[in-house]
Amino acid sequence: MKARIECFSCVMAQAHRSLSEWKSDSKAKFGAMLEASVKLASAEFGMKPIELSKLANDAIKRYTKIEDLYVDRKAKLNENAMKIVSDVVAASKSSNDPLKFLLKSAILGNNLDLGINEVDVDSKIVEKIEKTDLALDDFNLFMEKLEKARSILYILDNTGEVVFDKAFVDLIKERFHPNLKVAVRSAPIINDVTKKEALEVGFKEDDIIESGSTMAGMTLDVASEEFIKAWKNADLIISKGQGNFEGLEEIEDERLFFLLVAKCRIISEMLNVTIGEMVLKNSKGSDNMS
Repeated sequence: MKARIECFSCVMAQAHRSLSEWKSDSKAKFGAMLEASVKLASAEFGMKPIELSKLANDAIKRYTKIEDLYVDRKAKLNENAMKIVSDVVAASKSSNDPLKFLLKSAILGNNLDLGINEVDVDSKIVEKIEKTDLALDDFNLFMEKLEKARSILYILDNTGEVVFDKAFVDLIKERFHPNLKVAVRSAPIINDVTKKEALEVGFKEDDIIESGSTMAGMTLDVASEEFIKAWKNADLIISKGQGNFEGLEEIEDERLFFLLVAKCRIISEMLNVTIGEMVLKNSKGSDNMS
């Protein structure tokens, strides 16, 4: 996905929110925003939104000399999500389809994106799962692939959200027993999941792979050897979140499914859904799309 002109204001808003986590004075924050603006001016036409975001976020890292401005917020998001995930799992067991229930919870968790908004875990998530349908729903095709999959690659996105991913993954493993790897960011950016946070919510070290990406999303151009191996060997690839969609949406691969909430006008128009709606879409196309 190529960045549009609207992406510039979104990236600078990200930078502003990042600096709200920095305990410094207004003059220093002004300097950091200026540094991000200068770096963003080096962008080239055809770059992806997540590549623009990396320009600004890396500039702020260098200016503040802080590798992870969101370290406290990430811990809090995971902590708050872990307080309610047992309620979500319990509700799934009495639902018509526990797997789809937990899939929807993982997608709703995609709202926990500090790159888009100031957010926190919604205590009414069970009610929302029960009342909210998927705007794009390739669940039947997803299940066809899942039932046959011996190897799965699950590309993680945000903290907080990852707690619901873990519950979804646990049921997949319990029911289908695949070899399942979760891919994390290889450096902190906004509130995206790194190996540290994946371990904190209960993923085992052997199940985690470094993606190679230091952006708020994934592209194969930056993928680590470990990620490429997992990608090639996977029978099913699950891409969580809008940032991963921005980086991978041009790939047509029947194994690849996007799970996300459409959080901006550009993405909603690309998918022909309303902002805020949930999407489960196979990369080869969806019968739900006009």
